[in-house]
Amino acid sequence: MKIHIELKKKRYILYAAIIALLGVVGANISILHTNADKITKHIEYKSFLTQLIAVFRVSITNKEGNGIFYQLMAAGLFILFLIVFSYKYTVREVISAAILSILYGFCMWIGTVFSHRESWDYFLRNKYVMLLNAFYMLGNAIILFGILLLLCRVILRISETDNQTEHSLERVFLTCVLVLFVLWLPYYISMWPATIHGDFLMQVLQLFHYPTMLQHQLTSDGVNVLYSNDHPFLHTQLVGLFIKFGIKINNKALGYGMYTFLQMTAYIGGISAIITTLYKFGANHRILKAALGAYALFPVFPLYAIMVGGDSFFALFFLWFMVGILWIFKTQGDVLKNIKFDIFFAVIVFLMSASKNQGIYIALVTLVFCVICLKKYRIKILVTMFVPIFIFQFAYTGLLFKAARVSTVGKQEALSVCFQQTARYVKYHGDEVTGEEEAAIKKVLAYKKLAKKYQPALSDPVKGTYKSEATSTDLKNYFKVWLQMGLKHPDEYFQAFFANTYGYYAPLFNSRGGLYLGLSTVRFYRSNRKWAQEMIPESFCDKVDFKEPKILSPIRERMKFLMGISYKIPIMNWLYNPGVITWLILIAFFALWIKRKYFDMAAFLPVFLIVCVCLLSPRNDNLRYIYPACVLIPGMLANLQGDR
Repeated sequence: MKIHIELKKKRYILYAAIIALLGVVGANISILHTNADKITKHIEYKSFLTQLIAVFRVSITNKEGNGIFYQLMAAGLFILFLIVFSYKYTVREVISAAILSILYGFCMWIGTVFSHRESWDYFLRNKYVMLLNAFYMLGNAIILFGILLLLCRVILRISETDNQTEHSLERVFLTCVLVLFVLWLPYYISMWPATIHGDFLMQVLQLFHYPTMLQHQLTSDGVNVLYSNDHPFLHTQLVGLFIKFGIKINNKALGYGMYTFLQMTAYIGGISAIITTLYKFGANHRILKAALGAYALFPVFPLYAIMVGGDSFFALFFLWFMVGILWIFKTQGDVLKNIKFDIFFAVIVFLMSASKNQGIYIALVTLVFCVICLKKYRIKILVTMFVPIFIFQFAYTGLLFKAARVSTVGKQEALSVCFQQTARYVKYHGDEVTGEEEAAIKKVLAYKKLAKKYQPALSDPVKGTYKSEATSTDLKNYFKVWLQMGLKHPDEYFQAFFANTYGYYAPLFNSRGGLYLGLSTVRFYRSNRKWAQEMIPESFCDKVDFKEPKILSPIRERMKFLMGISYKIPIMNWLYNPGVITWLILIAFFALWIKRKYFDMAAFLPVFLIVCVCLLSPRNDNLRYIYPACVLIPGMLANLQGDR
């Protein structure tokens, strides 16, 4: 379908101009520096409209130096709505787009509020600012509304390319592997032997049986254990094989380099399998080529493929898990008749569950949806999904963990949202806490430290005060108090949640993190952690630490410089931003909903579950937490075309 403008009525030009003006002014209005209180003091004798206009003028004029950008944005919106008005839309399309757009406007407001203030009281201080808030949300909603309507009529109805050359699946897969390997190899060489996330150093300490700060957070006494599954035991042991091999041959860099090459190869295979699967089921060839280009050229994909850390390890198995899920739903379960596929998928389900604590929950929820959607293959689904889950839960974490002296962390990992809400309540309404409530909280958390420990975007400090000796009765009493407090001041609970999560659904583009380009060392870790200085001898640092070869050091520095620039490149920087990633997922689901591709919506449900898990995570706006969803974005968007 060609994009064309053929307006049935000339007044639509005026409508498009008005909407473009509202969208640009609303989305770029300042709700931070309105000085509304100061302004209204001098014009109290004026009408409400006069006061509102005065506040509005100050809010607009605070935006400086972006005149050309606003003009281009207005012109783009004007043309966008001229195209939108050239087509007709169903009620389903308009209502669905409107609901999603309103949600987007609200998310943008939440992001703006909590990225600048700890509370939304500043933004609700008077009726003038509240009206500006509404205008800000409306402006953002208008922009997405136009994009979604355009998506309904133009992108989703692109005709399949005629006379597409058909190739064997083997050829498609190998072509993808070759392209990715060639274009990812420079990253592997320049960042040799790896990029190491700082949290992985905890696993190195556990590997050599050194106690860590996690000992007091374990479900056991923390003395008679060697490992904590807070960092995946499977990953610790696997990378440990390469670390110990490197130490044995006196070339630690080679040990890490061998592991990252293996992990990168597995990523390349998984991405190639996703594209080949979509090719098999009729995705547009040109769109698939674009998806392959994104995987090959966007730095976020190769850099996470060579990162040593639990999150990239989990994302790898989640990627392969999605390959299996796509085959199951695309064939409506028929692929489960293949015993080789059943064995492959059962192994992947187990490995995903063992690669990170959240993996088991994603597998369980997906299992339920598979049983509901594919009733004909319930037995097969239970065999290939429930059996590995059962083995993981009872044989792996039950028997093996006991034999290997592995323990899991306490319940605080799943309760960080509740603990954060309690800490905020204590900080702002501590004078209202009764003696009985304080006593109940003290059984679970260090009450006296909560107000000081509370950080809006990070729950780790509060979570760290959890008392592992707390009993089920203590937790039951705590939750009674938690509910009572929430009923007294529900707004504080909402604010605690939004302040700790807005980065996952508000695409503000003010984040400059997410990529890990360094070689974290145990010596650096030891020098910055007081507990580590006491527990880790200097000789151990000499044993496990290493530096990149001198010849590659300047190359790594240049790569870091280039990656810093990539944060400023439009489109490329979208996949560095958790908020953008979430909205790309939601837009893809919207497109599938409009096309009534319900099986495809069910197939990509695990991707959305990753976002849901992020909302329960301890740290706000963290790319590595949402990366398992990020790695599926090009494939998910490519899936929008193809019905075979």
